[in-house]
Amino acid sequence: MKTGGGRIAVMTVLGWMLAGVSTGCVSSSTYELAKSNATTAKQMKLQIEALEATLRDTREKLERTDRDWRETRDELLRVKIEREQQRRKIRVGDFLTRPEMEKPTLDVESEALVKPQPKSEDAKRRLKELMQQLQTVLEHY
Repeated sequence: MKTGGGRIAVMTVLGWMLAGVSTGCVSSSTYELAKSNATTAKQMKLQIEALEATLRDTREKLERTDRDWRETRDELLRVKIEREQQRRKIRVGDFLTRPEMEKPTLDVESEALVKPQPKSEDAKRRLKELMQQLQTVLEHY
């Protein structure tokens, strides 16, 4: 019986050793997985920091571009206003300083638009007839 009890003891010890080895393997794989996850998390954190830095730089560039655009627009508007004021001064100055003979004259087409042409009585009568006909047609509707 001593040999049978010794075998049971040896088998028990070997069983515990095998359980310990297999548990150690599970712990080892869990450790490797945790180590891999930590490395991945560290890489992702570095990527996020790089992207945030790029975003900050892009925002700064955009703000500078927007500020430059506004300044350019304002400067263009100032130049435009100054030019218009100069043109008005020149026009008024030219008109006031020119002798009567040198004042600009309208060309024939412009004068025709400014001065109404006398209409013949026949055209007036025909227009009046057409207006009455139009009024009659509109009354039916």
